[in-house]
Amino acid sequence: MFRGVHNLSIDVKGRLKIPTRHQMQIDEICTGKMVLSIHPDDACLLLYPLKYWLTLEEKISALPSLNIHSKRLKRKLIGHATDCELDGASRILIPATLREYASIDKKIIMSGQGHNFELWDETVWHKQLDNLDTLSEQEKIPVEVSQLSL
Repeated sequence: MFRGVHNLSIDVKGRLKIPTRHQMQIDEICTGKMVLSIHPDDACLLLYPLKYWLTLEEKISALPSLNIHSKRLKRKLIGHATDCELDGASRILIPATLREYASIDKKIIMSGQGHNFELWDETVWHKQLDNLDTLSEQEKIPVEVSQLSL
């Protein structure tokens, strides 16, 4: 499981170094082979080990092709998917089109989400957290969340 928030930088060539604490796990899960795509609803990128991506891609591909929500998800998530592999320095290249989608410039937040990571521009990340706080104050807490014990 990938956990934690990491403040990172991308180099001038658009490469991101994977934090040391995740390198061995990524190597064990997928021998460094990963997939990078856009998030269908947020201005961030999703980074999956190939093994977990293939499971997700299979589920998405099985959705009804004429359903507008399925079509949107396929076009955004699968259509923008890019294979990437950790290089010898444990870096991945983030293509310019994906960096542009997520407004990623130099400073980046890498947030572990269990089986994958979210990659955010640092400024956008902080705005998103503030926005979530504001929105959650306007919504009733779902029963599933209120029953969760921390």
